[in-house]
Amino acid sequence: MVKLIGWFTENHVAANLLMVFLLLAGLWTVQNIKIEAFPDSSPDMISVSMEYPGASPEEVEEAIIRRIEERVAGLAGIKKITASAREGFGTVTIELLSGWSLDDLTNDVKSEVDRIRTFPNEAENPIVRQIVRKIQVINIALYGDAPEATIKHLAEKMKSDLINMPGITLVEIFGVRRAEIHIDISETNLRRYGLTLDQVAAIVQRSSLDLLAI
Repeated sequence: MVKLIGWFTENHVAANLLMVFLLLAGLWTVQNIKIEAFPDSSPDMISVSMEYPGASPEEVEEAIIRRIEERVAGLAGIKKITASAREGFGTVTIELLSGWSLDDLTNDVKSEVDRIRTFPNEAENPIVRQIVRKIQVINIALYGDAPEATIKHLAEKMKSDLINMPGITLVEIFGVRRAEIHIDISETNLRRYGLTLDQVAAIVQRSSLDLLAI
């Protein structure tokens, strides 16, 4: 090392050329290196979730989880299947093998789940989705001396305005309750028409429709 340093001290041209080479290499690296504050990462999991109102975790596992697992277990491209069951809700998470097409496997999973005809009648339709890693940028709190319905309406309007701005791909609303309809029937009316609460509930369920919110 001492001899090398001594050689460079005696050969100024070589030392200058080496310095110029290092500077040019550094400039080229700075201009071409890929720098990402939030690196892109492809999702590698699929989720199948399903609501089963009023069911215990054991009932969810038996009637929902196992039937989904049995259907998708034989599909190619699956690395691991995990599941969780809690009261009224169950989720099956599918991890992909490296290099496998997420879209293709998602379609395969959806096709297999759609073929299941043994889900309980009380269960909601299964939801198959890709698990996408999202980066939260900002939180906006909306509050004031106004009814909950008014604040919810303003939040939905704000969501619509924000999602139309360039560079924003997702806006979600948290902290609001889903709209519900309550039906109150007096005992006198039930006796008048010879009905029970269970019969009324069955009539409402048969007559109800799932419509997109406007």
